Amino acid sequence: MGLPSGLPAAPPPAIAYSYLRLSSKRQVSKGDGERYRDGFQRQIELRDAYLAENPHLTLDTRFNLHDIGVSAYTRANIAEGGTGKLRLFVNEVEAGRIAAGSYLLVESLDRVSRAEINIAQELLLRLVNNGIIVRSIIDRQTYHARSDPMQFIISIVYLMRAHDESLMKAARLRETWVRKRANIGKRKLTARIPSWLEVDGDGFRPHGHRKRIVERIFSELADGQGRDAIARGLNRDGEPTWGKGRAWHGGVIQKITDTRAVLGEFRPHRLEFSIRNGIKVGKRIPAGDVIPDYYPAVIDEELWDRARRVADARRLGTTPNAGGRQGTRISNLFGMVAECAMCGKPMNYRDRGPRSTIVLICSTSRAGTCANDVRIPYLETEDAVLTWFVQVDLSKADAGEMQRLEQSLRDAIARRDGLQAEAETLMRAFGRGDRFAEPAIDRIRGEVATIEKGISETSATLLTLREAGGSDGREPAIALMLDLDRANAPDEERYAARIRVRQMLRDTVTSMRCRQDGHVDIVAIDGSMHRFRDGYWLHEGRWHPSGPGLFGFSRKVSKKVEARRRAWLEAAVAAYEDP
Repeated sequence: MGLPSGLPAAPPPAIAYSYLRLSSKRQVSKGDGERYRDGFQRQIELRDAYLAENPHLTLDTRFNLHDIGVSAYTRANIAEGGTGKLRLFVNEVEAGRIAAGSYLLVESLDRVSRAEINIAQELLLRLVNNGIIVRSIIDRQTYHARSDPMQFIISIVYLMRAHDESLMKAARLRETWVRKRANIGKRKLTARIPSWLEVDGDGFRPHGHRKRIVERIFSELADGQGRDAIARGLNRDGEPTWGKGRAWHGGVIQKITDTRAVLGEFRPHRLEFSIRNGIKVGKRIPAGDVIPDYYPAVIDEELWDRARRVADARRLGTTPNAGGRQGTRISNLFGMVAECAMCGKPMNYRDRGPRSTIVLICSTSRAGTCANDVRIPYLETEDAVLTWFVQVDLSKADAGEMQRLEQSLRDAIARRDGLQAEAETLMRAFGRGDRFAEPAIDRIRGEVATIEKGISETSATLLTLREAGGSDGREPAIALMLDLDRANAPDEERYAARIRVRQMLRDTVTSMRCRQDGHVDIVAIDGSMHRFRDGYWLHEGRWHPSGPGLFGFSRKVSKKVEARRRAWLEAAVAAYEDP
């Protein structure tokens, strides 16, 4: 039986696809009653009400067409190759996997696009021409292939207004931050501050406990501990995190140790956005000069320099096992510093148990690729090197050499800054990704990396030479390490003490070459050469035993070792061996 005459025909059944988009994740309610910010829930309620009024529509549940935190102004939701869900929908339509006559339900057209009018209108027409019915719920407009042409003219007005609103919002936001940066001397730029500070009226003050944690982090980094090891120590001590994280990790430590805000400096930045693989990506670009004393400093320049020296060496790959896990003990103070004098390969630390002698051996000798099969007794060598280490005075380095290093450092910094300015000019002129600019930028990037490696090494040498008068902090650090070793203290305490001494050695020793005749030659950063063998240190033409006079103990050796020592010592005295 047909419908009564005079009544409109019921629309045919169809599938409806719901597209929900928010430009910011902050528009999603966290369930705390802030409904006025819940744009996501509002879109759902409007959609459900429309479906209830149109029972011929069945909501599709295969596709989750939700773009949360995705911009329609920058076209991130429709970019080719991107992850935008509207891009997925368009692809499915054009591939014929979504049937003609299906509905696309949106709150309004500005959810689909806020791009320039030619882009936005083309997107709407592409959907309609492929048989999709687009329903803008809030303004009660339906767009399909048989719509009145005037309706599409009206859609141009809607889409232009959406683009103009986004354009104006972006311009006003930029102007606001320009004004804030211009008035930074009169008013703090933002209330968002580093986690170790607190707001104090119109200024900031250090958070007492967190300031001490920052000092601890920098001190441990300067002593040679990796960022992961520092994080493990904080977790082991039950130190609560400063944010939402449940535990400390190396990435958090790196953020703290890489910012000069700990020295009180502030560098204004602006966000520069680009689309990469269809995703809107923001990059912080410096926007003004560094402002000293903007924050209260929580560490001093000396601690910063010592920590950066270690961090830069790890970053540039000049520290052996940079960033690598060391375990819970540091057995070898010369790890990767000691090398074979014949082949230049590392000397391996070998400990085969309490009844064996701990030795350093060439890492390639077992494979037969190096003829240096000498076994350097480790413990005796450690004693001898530490005896020298607490007495060596590097502060007498030639003044001309210091001036040469300082001039070299200034030249390298000027060259690096010039290259970086050249790269910025290229990117502004051609744009990122330009096929003409990219090769030049890659070349500059490689040169800057090489220069920065040299800057790090030269800075470390200068800093160590300036600090190296007398025994500096070396003697108490070595005494503590030996006391903890003899007392068989917990691994964590011994680890911290030994890694600190190891870092001091790395800062001071340029090379440590193990010769086939059993001699160990060390070159210090001031260019001086020092020789060791079997627990003895060659100083002013005489071989001096280590240990008893300085550390208050001596090691027992076997008769075989004693006889070997006596033989070469007698030969050395007879030959008046000279270093």
